[in-house]
Amino acid sequence: MAAAAEHLKEVRLELGGKAPFIVMEDADIDAAVEAAVSARFFNCGQVCTANERTYVHEAVYDRFAKSLRARMEKLKVGDPLHESTDMGPKVSLTELEKVDAMVQKAVAQGATLELGGHRLQGGAYDRGTYYAPTLLSNVRHGMDIVHDEVFGPVLSLLKVRDFDEALKLANESQYGLSAYLFTKDLGRVLRMTRELEFGEVYVNRGAGEEPQGFHHGYKNSGLGGEDGQHGLEAYVRTKTIYLNA
Repeated sequence: MAAAAEHLKEVRLELGGKAPFIVMEDADIDAAVEAAVSARFFNCGQVCTANERTYVHEAVYDRFAKSLRARMEKLKVGDPLHESTDMGPKVSLTELEKVDAMVQKAVAQGATLELGGHRLQGGAYDRGTYYAPTLLSNVRHGMDIVHDEVFGPVLSLLKVRDFDEALKLANESQYGLSAYLFTKDLGRVLRMTRELEFGEVYVNRGAGEEPQGFHHGYKNSGLGGEDGQHGLEAYVRTKTIYLNA
């Protein structure tokens, strides 16, 4: 931004994300689990819109957690060129070590390591930087891993009492790019449009913006955006003409 300012160049910054994934007690649990996993582990979690913190209503928390763990245990980590692979490697050793340090710190702060939490080694894994799909439970909102972007295959599970608490905790972030909400209550969906401070929200579905949408974020997630009419406007110079015929 500073370099562009020197030449008065327009700049758009698509920066970090810390997407909340909210699951209410009336949600389709099977669909929510599938979406939570795909939104977290796609591209090894190296996606700005990835599910970074999963808030689950206490009434369905145990059921969700059990189903989530079973689904994660089935993930196949390997060569991304193979059709049977669900998740590939981290982009570099430095990135892998960063993610592992965040996991170990979360455990030190009181989180429970349910799955993963280590580099995968042996055979083909030695030719890349593969990190095991990781599940953390008993995560509290004050932990560093809830606020810092992981950008890796680590799913943090948090329990909430109700929709009010879910909204409050979701908004307590420096980022505001993408968010997810699973509920059958239209009233909650309407409240979310007013109160959830994120530029892109997926309701009862997984990630993946559409070309006609507007991919953008609030707060420290950047300036401007892409896709759709609003994204195209940044590439167009406008001219206003006032004419008396």
